[in-house]
Amino acid sequence: MKNLITLLFAFVLFLTANQAKAQISVGPGLGFATDISSLGISANAGYQINEKWAATGAFTYFLEKDYVKWSALDFNANYSITQIENVGALYGIGGLNITMVKIDIPELGEWLGGGSASSSDVGLNLGAGLNIGLSEKMTLAPELCYTISSGGYLRAGVKLMFSL
Repeated sequence: MKNLITLLFAFVLFLTANQAKAQISVGPGLGFATDISSLGISANAGYQINEKWAATGAFTYFLEKDYVKWSALDFNANYSITQIENVGALYGIGGLNITMVKIDIPELGEWLGGGSASSSDVGLNLGAGLNIGLSEKMTLAPELCYTISSGGYLRAGVKLMFSL
């Protein structure tokens, strides 16, 4: 009897661990941001809280352009709005954004020295996305998101998420 209870407990623990693992996803992404005017490469993570809500985080590095380096850190809540038949789940995006910029100006000859400056800005994210299931553990997620801040910008991108 003791072995049966131990086996049952181990089975329930195994199912619970599998359930928790299925709620976490990670993956790469690509996007373009207006006003920054550069391609961004992102590392994304998500946690499915329940059927309607998910918490996501992302770090995006925008390719350097004219001595300017941009990056963004996003913490969002996604709310599942509706299921679109044969396509995927439409969701709304809301959250916090931290955009960082660094300018590195090289030395220009003997008389003009170079320099650098950096700044960051906090803003709010509002947008929408679509989770398109490619397989049981892989999802394609195109997104359109506007960051409301003093240097606001619109981002269009896509991420490929893998469930763990």
